[in-house]
Amino acid sequence: MPRPTLAQKRDFVAKAFCPRALVLSTPAIADACAVNNCSTFADLLAPFGQDVSTQITIQDGQGAPYFLDKLNIKFTTDFKIEKRSTHSRTEIDDLVHTSVLDSDQTNVPFLTEHGVDPSALSSDTSVWAPWYTLFRQQWMTTMQPSEHESFMHPVACVLVASGSEDDPVGALRILQAHAAVNRVQTQGFSGANVLFYYVLVHDGRDPGVLQTIDHTFDQVRRAFGQNSSLLKINSNTDLIDADTSEQSKISSIWANTLSTTQPLDPHPDSVFGSMLNMRDVTALRDTVKQMMVRGIVPHMQYMIRVLSDQTANQRRGITGRLFSAGRRYFGTAAKASNTLTGIDGDTYFRYDSAEAQMRKLADYSFMLKDFRFAQSVYQVARRDFQSEKAWKCYAGAQEMVGVCKLMLEVHATRAEFDSNFEDAVTMYLHKTHAPCQHLAIRCIIIYYELLKHHKLYSFAPTTLLRVPNSSGALRAMACEQAAYAFLKFPNRPELRKFSFYAMLAAQEYQRAGIASLAHRCLRMVRLSLGATLATDESESSEKPVNDKSLDGSGTSRALASSNWSSIDSYINHELGTQCMAAQDYDHALQYFMALMGSDQIPPKLQSKYLQELLQLYLESSDKLDLESEKELAAGLDGAQNKRVELSVPTIDARMTRVIMSPDLEGEDGVLEWRNGGAAPSALVNGSADHRCSVGESVAVLLVVKNPLTIGITLNGFTLDCHFDAALDAKATNGDESESPAFAITTVDTVVLEGGQTSMVTVTITTHCAGRLTIRGATYLLCDILPTYKTLKMPGKRLNDTMEQR
Repeated sequence: MPRPTLAQKRDFVAKAFCPRALVLSTPAIADACAVNNCSTFADLLAPFGQDVSTQITIQDGQGAPYFLDKLNIKFTTDFKIEKRSTHSRTEIDDLVHTSVLDSDQTNVPFLTEHGVDPSALSSDTSVWAPWYTLFRQQWMTTMQPSEHESFMHPVACVLVASGSEDDPVGALRILQAHAAVNRVQTQGFSGANVLFYYVLVHDGRDPGVLQTIDHTFDQVRRAFGQNSSLLKINSNTDLIDADTSEQSKISSIWANTLSTTQPLDPHPDSVFGSMLNMRDVTALRDTVKQMMVRGIVPHMQYMIRVLSDQTANQRRGITGRLFSAGRRYFGTAAKASNTLTGIDGDTYFRYDSAEAQMRKLADYSFMLKDFRFAQSVYQVARRDFQSEKAWKCYAGAQEMVGVCKLMLEVHATRAEFDSNFEDAVTMYLHKTHAPCQHLAIRCIIIYYELLKHHKLYSFAPTTLLRVPNSSGALRAMACEQAAYAFLKFPNRPELRKFSFYAMLAAQEYQRAGIASLAHRCLRMVRLSLGATLATDESESSEKPVNDKSLDGSGTSRALASSNWSSIDSYINHELGTQCMAAQDYDHALQYFMALMGSDQIPPKLQSKYLQELLQLYLESSDKLDLESEKELAAGLDGAQNKRVELSVPTIDARMTRVIMSPDLEGEDGVLEWRNGGAAPSALVNGSADHRCSVGESVAVLLVVKNPLTIGITLNGFTLDCHFDAALDAKATNGDESESPAFAITTVDTVVLEGGQTSMVTVTITTHCAGRLTIRGATYLLCDILPTYKTLKMPGKRLNDTMEQR
């Protein structure tokens, strides 16, 4: 498999930490956007802010040139720094619930009844759990501006006016005084240095303005300079003759963007851009590119040069630190008060302070993909943040140092970047004034994505388990992703560790009320542990597990016969309980039946499982595919197909004996059960052996053992037999054919204490000549559950092929 390129590895992070622009427009622009099903001009520009092809050469923070091939930008309509309350467990659970709703929750493509599918392991883990991808996108979309970093702060204000305005220049000046612009200049990192970019829009629905639009744009350019563009949209005025295929392509541009930016708010039936044609789409794309190449990127480059000069002393190593220490301890009081208290109670720095300027310098360099220089600035800034005990700022710098190390092409050792993320998460959760859970989770998501891109799956479980235990369903999702990481190990999948974390995920999903994913995780544990045990037995040349179970494999029998019986019991009980809650009574009964096969379960649990099994049957017997009481009493054929077949009690067919004529005179014949497994034993009238006369009684002795440690009762114990009358008997009896051909005694009650073995005798008396076949035993377990036990002996083991071994 080809190794992903560096650009692909850091694409997710580059989009998460890209520049942002505040977009404000006049009411006329809002109307021009509404006809294209876009609420704002920012929504109209949003699809073209992804992977903008800049193709320019710029300079890094030290003056060295490098090539910037593409860049992302996000457009917003407002800017506020508000106190963000800590996410409650219910809010996170609801977000995860919403992510799960539209996903396939049953498919497990990487596990089959034969083990792990190597071809499926090559795919990304996001395919295995699409709800994580949706949650990740939604979580990153809901991030809000913070005082400790400049990533969510606008670097530019895009002001948009229509050419149909009476005074477009005046309208743009009014937008300059907008309250959102004032908040950017007073509360944002950009301050008074924020870039203003102006766009004049010509609406194709107003053809009268077309003749004067160029003159109006010249006025805008003279008033505001070169940071301005002319955009013509809504050219598709004749909707009747519109090309349907072209409109479908145009609409998909916005639909695909919404699926990324708003993954949990789908618009499946929405049509976008109905008034646009492909020329308008090209014009929108060119406008965004021009905005980036001519305005935003040069502005950020200029700010990097200015900030680099202003913070040169702080970045000069020991000399700069001595200068900072001298200023701190011997400077005036006014100069030393660079710290403020944020709205969440944490300490941060004034945006004009040297510390905040260094953070801004590092963030701008990072957004322009100069990761090496950004890392060096972050490392200097975090020392100042630590000395001032500004823990939120320190955590943010630590986070970005680790991100920069993983964004660089040369891999660092784990010790070099893992400590950065560990410190960041710890500070976010425990050292800040109020726990910054949203930032800690963002840090974990970013780190996990970078580890996946670099194929460092062995580091992922430790990272994911840093998610707080109070996160509810998010903790479950983290455990599930940690389990998947063990399947992606380079040498071979770690199936037992995968099973352990999948079980943890199932428990967390169950607590969060997401039963479907809990059920899926438990099924994965059954499949993976069964595959693990089968592999271990095959490697040690032991007897393989070929019995079929609930999941179509030998999983249940393998677990029951191993040291994993406790896990097997837990899984079966949880799956049975979940199936009961989902009213899937057939599968619930099978899972509870599987609980009856182990003697290593404590007596209290065995008693509990037995009572739940009987209660399940009582509550759902009308919904189960079992034989009716009338059919049971009549002893109709096919009872073995309609009754439940339990492993409790065990009947050893090899110890079964048949005694001929037990009550008549003469020598009795004690016959053993026929071996071979081809068919049940048969007593044949008229043959050279196994003969009995009409009216003669035959006693069948069965050795019954209770493998449990608790007592059980077998009520109405009898045999399931099939009788084929001889031809002469049919002709002789004629009208008497409706009378029973044989009679079987029934043992009313068989009481078996824990571990007890007992012998049960059932007598059969034939009333006419023919062939009598004994197929199995039937009884009511604890006088409630109708049960069938086959008496067919197993055949000889096959050793011809590897599958048979």
